[in-house]
Amino acid sequence: MRSILLCVFASLAFVPRTVCAQELTAAYARALHYFDPALSAAESRRLAARAVLEADACALDARLVVALVAVESGWNPAAVSPAGARGLGQLMPQTARGLRVDPADPEANLHGSVRYLRSLLDRYSRLDPQRRYEWALGAYNAGPGAVERYGAVPPYPQTRAYVRSVIGLWRRLAGF
Repeated sequence: MRSILLCVFASLAFVPRTVCAQELTAAYARALHYFDPALSAAESRRLAARAVLEADACALDARLVVALVAVESGWNPAAVSPAGARGLGQLMPQTARGLRVDPADPEANLHGSVRYLRSLLDRYSRLDPQRRYEWALGAYNAGPGAVERYGAVPPYPQTRAYVRSVIGLWRRLAGF
C-alpha cells in the first residue's frame, strides 16, 4: 500500500507543467482514486481536471487543492460532516450560499472551495508565506472569526491537526 502511495505522490511531484494536460489530469486522477477508491476512473479524471482548472483560475497550486480536499472529505463527493459541512471541500451551508454554489454538486463544490481558500489567502496576504497558509487553512477549518479572535491559528486541537495534515500532505504531493 505504501509503495502505491509513493508512486501516486511521485507522479504529482514530478509532473512538469509543460507536460500535456491529459498526462497531468491522469496523474491527478490516480491521486484522487487513491484517496477515494469508490470514484470511477471517469469521475476521477473529471474531478482531477476540474481541480486543476479551478486551482489555475485562482493561481493556486493544484496539489494544495488536492491535499485540502483529501483531508476534508477523502475526495468523497457525498461526504457530510456532523456539523453539516457538505461535499468535497466540506463547505458549510452558509459559506456555500455566500459563494453561490450548490455544495452537493461536486464541481460546484470544488469551485466554491478553491475560491474560498483563495479569499482566505488574500485576507492574510500581509503575513509571511508560512503563516499566511497556516492562517488561511486555520480559517478554512475554524472560520475567519476564530483566527481573528486569536490572532493566529486557533488553539483548537482539531484545527491545529487539520492545518498540519493539509500542509504535510501538500508537501508530500509536491515532493518536499
